[in-house]
Amino acid sequence: MRTLLPAVLLAASIVAAATFTPIAAAAENPTAACIQRTMKALDESTADQPAHVRVMFYGQSITAQSWTKLVQAELTRRFPTVQFEFRNAAIGGYTSPLLVRTADHDLYPWYPDLLFFHVYGPMDKYEQIIQRVREKTSAEVILWSSHFNAASAKHPEKTDGGDDKRGEEIRAVAEKYHCMFIDLRRKWRAYLTDGQPTNKDLLRDGVHLKDEGCKLYAGFINEELIRDSKLGDNPTASGTITTVTTDSPQVTKAPDGSLTLRFTGNRVVAVSDGSGAAGAKATVLLDGQPMDGVKELWTISRPSVGPARIWMPAINHIGFEKPLLEENWVLTSLPDSAPDGSKIHYRLEGSKTGPDGEGWSTERFVSPSGRAIIEPADWRVQWTLGYRKATLPEGFQVKWRSYPMFTATYQPQPTGARTVLMQGCTTGPHTLTLKPEAGPLGISSFVVNTPAAEK
Repeated sequence: MRTLLPAVLLAASIVAAATFTPIAAAAENPTAACIQRTMKALDESTADQPAHVRVMFYGQSITAQSWTKLVQAELTRRFPTVQFEFRNAAIGGYTSPLLVRTADHDLYPWYPDLLFFHVYGPMDKYEQIIQRVREKTSAEVILWSSHFNAASAKHPEKTDGGDDKRGEEIRAVAEKYHCMFIDLRRKWRAYLTDGQPTNKDLLRDGVHLKDEGCKLYAGFINEELIRDSKLGDNPTASGTITTVTTDSPQVTKAPDGSLTLRFTGNRVVAVSDGSGAAGAKATVLLDGQPMDGVKELWTISRPSVGPARIWMPAINHIGFEKPLLEENWVLTSLPDSAPDGSKIHYRLEGSKTGPDGEGWSTERFVSPSGRAIIEPADWRVQWTLGYRKATLPEGFQVKWRSYPMFTATYQPQPTGARTVLMQGCTTGPHTLTLKPEAGPLGISSFVVNTPAAEK
């Protein structure tokens, strides 16, 4: 069923100034085929069998604006039985070379079903993010060209007038990695040409959107989110999501009650039918081994923000070379640090690891435990202090958390509950075994995610 939304999201002031109808080609965008797996799940969701869909918005300040809330609200209105999980992890001011570093903390571990992505900056880093999405997740992806900026601060009513080269570069990335592409810039141009408003009516500065601009932006995105069975279900272009029941030949049941799932993918979710025994539990093994020693199954949260009331992380990326522990980390600046943040001396401590070395922000740091690696280029404190015209606070701290992307011990859950058993392993043939104690587990099925893994 093809559904084209009316432009109901336009602000009254805009509609009064010009008559706007959605561009007819919006319903004929062939790249909508790249989100049909998600759209089918939304369209077929029912109260008895609700779809579970994780939706992420990632980018910089434009993607942090309220148009994303309008898209969320419209999806929720159109598909009331769907159990949505929405997350907006955009970071204002972060172009692609910075976002490519934070994505390891924000994007891939969250593993969305549908990703809305837009960022400015060099296209090689832009493409690198999308390539990694394909390698690490099975997300369907929506990309789009940028709206028109103001020509200058002195002439906000005029557009930048630039060509569409970047839009075509984004279109090429979308084609290469099987993403949906929305030519929002073309729509923006047509709207300004056909209507009375100028960009000044839509922008609050050279680039950021007023409320009217957010409504227009959301409308241009929403009208393209269609279900069209003629476009297929995009079963492999973005990777696959497969439901395997416990009665499937892929699941072996042992006499002791153990379940072994044979799968190819990098994420497995258990779905409960609510029939598990009270007090039951099961040890979960990947390829017959405990998972706590597998480095790829661990991750780190985005580090805390920098000083002087900034919204950006103090450090863009924390790496590691050894399997982690589930614990909290604190990096504390020491008194001999430079007040402008140009050279920060610090000590590091984990809540379980304990004291884990000292370092300088100007040098590569590898903690003695191997559970923290910090590159000099990932520090943002000096930039923050310069931007805020501030000095480094005494004893300034950066905090983060290391945590597993697996469940070492599974316990029965309520009906419909979904538990991530494992995420982040190499995409290849694997087995996942649950060895129970004290009764049945009440698992009805497994959901297996397999990335497209394009190189």
